[in-house]
Amino acid sequence: MNILVTGLCISRNLGGPAMALTLVEQLKKRFQDINFVFAVSPSAYRQEKIWADYYGVKILRGDTFISYFVNNNPLLKTAVYAYSAIRRKTLEIENKKKSNEIHNEFMDAFKSCDAVINMMGVSYVGDGLRGIGHGPSSYSNLYYAEKHKRPFTYFIQSFGPFDDKIVRFFAKRDFEKAPFIPARGKVCAEYCRAIVSNPKKVLDFPDCAILLPPADDKWTLNYLTKLGLKEKKYIVLSPSSVIYNFREKYGKSVGKNHVKTFLNIAESLLSKGETILFLPHMYSDNKKECDREVCRAVLSLLENVKNTDLSRCKIIKDDIDVWQAKSLIAKAKAAIVSRYHALVAATSSGVLAIAIGWNIKYEDLLEYYGMPNMAFDARKYTPNRLSEEVLNKLDEYELKDYSTLLLKKHDENVCKVEYAFDVLSNWLRNSALQKEKI
Repeated sequence: MNILVTGLCISRNLGGPAMALTLVEQLKKRFQDINFVFAVSPSAYRQEKIWADYYGVKILRGDTFISYFVNNNPLLKTAVYAYSAIRRKTLEIENKKKSNEIHNEFMDAFKSCDAVINMMGVSYVGDGLRGIGHGPSSYSNLYYAEKHKRPFTYFIQSFGPFDDKIVRFFAKRDFEKAPFIPARGKVCAEYCRAIVSNPKKVLDFPDCAILLPPADDKWTLNYLTKLGLKEKKYIVLSPSSVIYNFREKYGKSVGKNHVKTFLNIAESLLSKGETILFLPHMYSDNKKECDREVCRAVLSLLENVKNTDLSRCKIIKDDIDVWQAKSLIAKAKAAIVSRYHALVAATSSGVLAIAIGWNIKYEDLLEYYGMPNMAFDARKYTPNRLSEEVLNKLDEYELKDYSTLLLKKHDENVCKVEYAFDVLSNWLRNSALQKEKI
């Protein structure tokens, strides 16, 4: 069985490979003969290929009908590239492949696959943050699957809210055709049920990457020693370039205020004698989308704070893999994170975790672990208030008791995710049978 997986990255954001590798591992347990190819962004293909080879997965360049339409319209293409130059965004296709070649390669993947699984992570976000093309771009994969008469489904990801009319229009069309809708969280599921004619086909699950194992202890302890850190003697801070790049009109602690929030938190932790590990969860050649640059911005400001011992601040300078990132988080005393999959790594490892996010997905995950009040929306608080709330939560909970609760809930959540894979596997078997009849 040949599976085309759309919507994921294999490089840069560690959440992508966390979901991809979990999918591969779980479905290979359920099918003797199954192969995968992942459609990735053409603009980051060089990085994607390096990490795809490292992880041992096959990739190709993906496309949407929005980008295809733009690339085949000279006036629109010129306008988009001019806009990207002004905004200093990287849109250039790294290997100089023509857009038509990329599109045709992507269409060939639909023709040769037996089923399409979309794992975009976050799609159909209608809260005004994603731009006018987000709705139709999210719809693209279903459109191409139908065009080539291939079975299509989503797997666990976040949808909504659907406040934007265009996003809601495409989401409703999409969901009516979906065999099941695996929402990543209970609130997310309620968003979906509100716009579909058959709410029963909406199911809620934790993120599938809770099943991802950490790296082995030998590597982890050696790496910690190299950094001068000891197990359970440091706190992970993981800011997000996504929140940093939001325009400040979208919230009180986004943009540059995101750095100020983590500055306040780091300064307070250091004053209490804590040791900090800045752990970027997104690495990119494009500095604007690299979490390491946000971490460095915080460290740069810390240098100007009097009586601050920066020797107790460490930063991950290596582009570590997804198992290694989870293992470093698993050995931490606590984690304060703005990257969703850093939160997944912490909660699934029994580590005290507090989230500074921008979407309901953070609270949704923590709800499964019995701690929804440990998630804060960066858009709703000023940096001073947000850092105060986070630090109060950190002081409020006994780490041992919190860990016990997390690990107990984790066992329950593992069962839920395994059931989600059973649902997906049954759909794949039924889709294969239908294809044989055709």
